[in-house]
Amino acid sequence: MKKVSYRIVSYDPQKIGLKSITQKAIADFLQIVGLKLSPETIECEGKEELVLEWDQLGLWQNDDMGFRSRMRAIYDKAFPEQEDGTMYKVFLVTSIDIGRIVGLSDGDIAIASSFRVNNNLDIVTTATFHELGHTHGIPDEKRKCIGNYEKSNINDVKIVALEHKHKGKNAIFCKLGEHCLNTSCSMRQRLSFDNWKEHLTKERLPGKPYCDNCLANLKKFKYTLDYNEIH
Repeated sequence: MKKVSYRIVSYDPQKIGLKSITQKAIADFLQIVGLKLSPETIECEGKEELVLEWDQLGLWQNDDMGFRSRMRAIYDKAFPEQEDGTMYKVFLVTSIDIGRIVGLSDGDIAIASSFRVNNNLDIVTTATFHELGHTHGIPDEKRKCIGNYEKSNINDVKIVALEHKHKGKNAIFCKLGEHCLNTSCSMRQRLSFDNWKEHLTKERLPGKPYCDNCLANLKKFKYTLDYNEIH
C-alpha cells in the first residue's frame, strides 16, 4: 500500500510569501481532487540547499531534457526511496531565476519561480496548479492528441488558434509535454510570461483551475493510490 507525502521546498530570498501561497494552492488542489485534508498534511521542509543546488546546475535555456534530468537527480538525492514505499510529491518554489520558464515538472517533482513574472503571486499559484496537474498525470495522454509540436517553433498565437479550432473536443497537444486545449484550463500551454498572466491566470481567478476533462482525469488518478495513507 503506497503512502504519499507532499513536501514543499521554499527558497524565497525576496521574502514575498511563496511558501504560504504554495501551501494554500496545494491544499486547494487536494480538495479539488476530493480529499478533505487539513493543511497540516502538507509538510514544509527547510531544504533550501535543493534550490540553491538547482541554481548552481545552470538555468534552463533550450535544453529541456537535460534540465529535467538534473531535476530528477535533485529529487533522487533529497528524497530517496523509502522502505515503507512512501511516494513523495515534491514542489520547489523560489524567487530566484531558473531560466526562461515559470515552472517545470518531471515525474513527482516540480518547480515554479516568481522571478520572471515580477513576483506576481497569482501567476505563481497558476503555475503551481499547472505543474501539480502534470505530476498527477494530467492532461491524460490517452485523450485525442492533435499533434506533436515539440520540435516546432509554435508560438502562443498558434496555440490559441489550436484551442479555438479544437474547442470542446477534449483534445491535447504536445509542446514541452502534454497540454490541454480546453478554454479556461490551467493545463493549457503558454510560452510567453505575459500570456501566463493575461490568459491562464486571468481566466483561472474567476472560476476553477481545471476544465471538466482534466478534472475527470484527476479523479481517475485519485483511485490509483490509497489516499487514506497520505502523510
